[in-house]
Amino acid sequence: MLRSLLEHRAVLGLVIATVVGTWGLHAFPVQTDNPFLALIAARRPHAFQVLTYGYATLWFTTPYLLASMLTSLVTVLVLRSVPSARYRDLPPFPASEAGPTPILVLGEAHHPTSAGRAPEPTWLTIPQRGLYTGILIFGAVGTGKTSACMYPYVDQLLRWRAADVDRKMGGLVLEVKGDFCRQVRGILTRAGREADYVEVGLNSGVCYNPLHNDLDPYAVAYAVATLVNNLFGRSKEPFWQQAYTDLLKFVISLRRITDGYTTLAEVYRYIIDDKLIDKNIRALQAQFKNPGDVLVVPQVEHALHLKQAPWTLWVRFDGAHMAHPYDAELETYLAEHGLPFTVRTGDAAIAADRWHRLEAIDRWYYSAWARLDPKLRSSIVEGAVVFLSLFDENPDVYRAFCPPRSAYAKAPAPGEPRPLPPLEELLETGHVLGLNFPVALNPALARGLGVMLKLDFQRAVLQRIPKMGEHPERSWRDLLFVADEYHAFATVGETDPTGDERAFALSRQARLIPIVATQSLSSLRSSLGGDESWRTLVQCFRTKLFLTTSDEFTARMAAELCGKRDRLKTRYTLAEADQGAHISWLTGRAAASKQTLSASKSYSFESDYVFQPRVFTELQNAQAVALPYDGLNPLPPQFCYLKPHYLDVRQSYFDHLERGAL
Repeated sequence: MLRSLLEHRAVLGLVIATVVGTWGLHAFPVQTDNPFLALIAARRPHAFQVLTYGYATLWFTTPYLLASMLTSLVTVLVLRSVPSARYRDLPPFPASEAGPTPILVLGEAHHPTSAGRAPEPTWLTIPQRGLYTGILIFGAVGTGKTSACMYPYVDQLLRWRAADVDRKMGGLVLEVKGDFCRQVRGILTRAGREADYVEVGLNSGVCYNPLHNDLDPYAVAYAVATLVNNLFGRSKEPFWQQAYTDLLKFVISLRRITDGYTTLAEVYRYIIDDKLIDKNIRALQAQFKNPGDVLVVPQVEHALHLKQAPWTLWVRFDGAHMAHPYDAELETYLAEHGLPFTVRTGDAAIAADRWHRLEAIDRWYYSAWARLDPKLRSSIVEGAVVFLSLFDENPDVYRAFCPPRSAYAKAPAPGEPRPLPPLEELLETGHVLGLNFPVALNPALARGLGVMLKLDFQRAVLQRIPKMGEHPERSWRDLLFVADEYHAFATVGETDPTGDERAFALSRQARLIPIVATQSLSSLRSSLGGDESWRTLVQCFRTKLFLTTSDEFTARMAAELCGKRDRLKTRYTLAEADQGAHISWLTGRAAASKQTLSASKSYSFESDYVFQPRVFTELQNAQAVALPYDGLNPLPPQFCYLKPHYLDVRQSYFDHLERGAL
């Protein structure tokens, strides 16, 4: 109360002067019966008026001056002590599990550009439209990026509409440490969604074939060749990567047009023994010259029951039927499932696309590959099999990631892993897929599997876009992509056709929410080859969180991203002027007969960082600088105080800090 009065002491002085002046004029009016005043009024009326009005004015001005002096003295004494601030509690947590749209709470918001507690804290939230533009988290080891960002954020999103079959989120979780998938399983269990979790790993009971998809052979081959370069070093000569890619592309294409199904272990065997390639080409040529029988099924039955089956050589037979080259296992499958089919004499027209691909493979093998020097071919093969051999030598890896085609056609026997359902089916039913393959088991294999599973996921997500356009009336669920230690799975490049920056640039329309975390920009640079391609990836994530970093490059780039603003700078100048300068005979120092000392103070506006680079190296645990984006407009950079998953979100960060919980 006293401080409020002192802050308005001018108004207080006017009130006191008005009260005292009014009372004084009524209590002590001008004595008009005084003979001296009567004489002045008679001879000098103007002088009498001056005296009268001056007397009345002094009754107001004198109390005002005295009140101003007194209140100024009290102000100096009172304002020297810092007032004890009263801090309000945090408002209710804004994220609602039953809300109309998902909202992600990043953390508490206090003073935007200065560290410290604010009297009225708020929550820093990202609405649904902002989530589609991605969240990228940077933080050194031990800063809380997993416990204070990844766990709480994933928990909020997976709990949203958990009981709504049509709206609950599905997604993919990639990790390298081995404990994130366990946390995700726990989150889903607490949300009543334990049946929605599917895990891929060595002993998870689920097998996954990275080549059993409709990705173009070149895209798969390029991804494998890029992995080889990232794992074992990039050659200065582009010839080697081109050669790896060419070899893998044609072998994968050959096996696909032969059986419609292949595995990485099978590709490995064909690469190390090119006699198998020659034998396969000759067998296909003979088959196409004398086409065999085909199995014909109604197109409706194919769409309902056979589209996801492991037999992929289906072609349109006529307007109402689909045909497949005769296969005894396929015939058994059709008979066991009661699907109508007929066996008809083959027609070369239905194999036209396969014949075209075979001719291209024939030209590559006999006109290019077979003419290379044997030593050169051995070098190319060795560069590719160094990664592919990982799927052939280890029985557990072979069983989990190179399942036979029969595994997709019948129920697995007890103890055998069941095939991973198509990603399109998993995502559209709200399942959450986790790749639990810790990097400690085999770094090269963990990275390779993560990248190939990520490519399948991105393909499935992008294929939603035309479907969403065809069925706008349908309720399409949101999808989640989570990658802790993202630098282990990132792929990007100016010439990479499957780079993450291309997928994330288009994923907003497909309702994908990507949330990734990495240690620093230097981690991304090193994993992506050290060039400037990391910039194209970082710009795809509009919301960025910077926790404490020990990397000076990350700190400098973070300060640049947060931008600059005009600040009022104060400068002091001291100047000394001397006249009659000489050397003193007494002290031996320079002296002058006349000296002038002047001081000046100037103000100017200068552009400076909103957050200096050192701020990013001095952040405390669970404290971050956020660059948020709400989907329409970028919000100003600001401090954000995170909420670790093991602490109560209803209590402030600073309360936890005082209790030693952080």
